[in-house]
Amino acid sequence: MAKVGVSILSADFKKANEWLSEIEKGKPDMVQWDIMDGKYVPNRGVDLENIPLLRKKTKLFFDCHLMVEKPREYFHVLKNSGADSATFHVETVKEPDRVIEKIRSLGLGAGIAANNMIPVEKIIPFLGKVDIALVMTVEAGFGGQAFLPSTLEKVHVLRKLIDEQRFDCEIQVDGGIDLETGRKCVEAGADILIAGSFIFRQESISEAIKKLKSL
Repeated sequence: MAKVGVSILSADFKKANEWLSEIEKGKPDMVQWDIMDGKYVPNRGVDLENIPLLRKKTKLFFDCHLMVEKPREYFHVLKNSGADSATFHVETVKEPDRVIEKIRSLGLGAGIAANNMIPVEKIIPFLGKVDIALVMTVEAGFGGQAFLPSTLEKVHVLRKLIDEQRFDCEIQVDGGIDLETGRKCVEAGADILIAGSFIFRQESISEAIKKLKSL
């Protein structure tokens, strides 16, 4: 069975009580907060002020995906807001090792991401130091994009290395995930499926989560 994270990038926070209740019924493994600065990607993500507000309402694991040019500037804010983990894009920092150490020093889980155009080799040296290796299966920064099948090879590569080295690192995939693409990712070796548009389009949010978890 796959682990599932619910991206709330496109969620209506004015109706948070409604969809949060439905998400909790589905028992996902995490909620993903897509944080953008309008620079690394042209769009703006979730409002950071919503993190502590939602933290008061749920005990769900909060996984924060930083699509920003200067991820270090966000770690303390995330920790103080109630986040549980932070994932940054490898090419946005000069010394990923030190950034990972900084995240861990705050008691947060650490993740490292490879965007669509970034070779997976860029994150391989850090697999033994992070909890999550995130493979973007679309181009970061836009919700509702179509899944890119070519990214499955990155998952294959990471799965082989993680298994061979017995790293305590899970492979997360994000972008265009639905029942069909999610199945392909699991078959390729992914551990965690991040889905947003697919889940919120369904008549029942909780049932959509459960179906993804069954893959």
